[in-house]
Amino acid sequence: MIYLGDFEYTVDVQGRITLPGEWRSEEESSWVLLPEGKTALILTTEEALGAFFAELQKLSLADPALRLASARLGSLARSCRCDRQGRLALPKTQLEAVGISKTVKLLGAVTHIRLCAPENWKPGEVDTAVAGALNTVKKLGNDRGALASLIEGLIDHE
Repeated sequence: MIYLGDFEYTVDVQGRITLPGEWRSEEESSWVLLPEGKTALILTTEEALGAFFAELQKLSLADPALRLASARLGSLARSCRCDRQGRLALPKTQLEAVGISKTVKLLGAVTHIRLCAPENWKPGEVDTAVAGALNTVKKLGNDRGALASLIEGLIDHE
């Protein structure tokens, strides 16, 4: 699934949020929540995280630092499930750790969902980071150039 868009929701007293309808599927009700620094959380499907860890495991067999990184990510991750109304119960400790209390910003990040407090979403700062990432993408080769041009065009329109 591809996650696109920008939504803002209220966090209920039980720490639940409603996922946008276009981000829900009947097959997928199991999610994993991971911290992204001190200001955001990453929400991804168990399937997507499993695929990521499978690739990481291949690399980490010969690299002790990657094995430690894998263990750290696994220890920080928390499972979440959607109920029949599309509400996702999130651990309050993880929400509080990144400053989310009453309102949460849900950002489609294509392969995953980014959650943050609305005041922590600063598109101007993100655009600077994206510009740096685009330079890296451009260096990877010509077949990535079209993607970089598309992203640059999107940023220029904001």
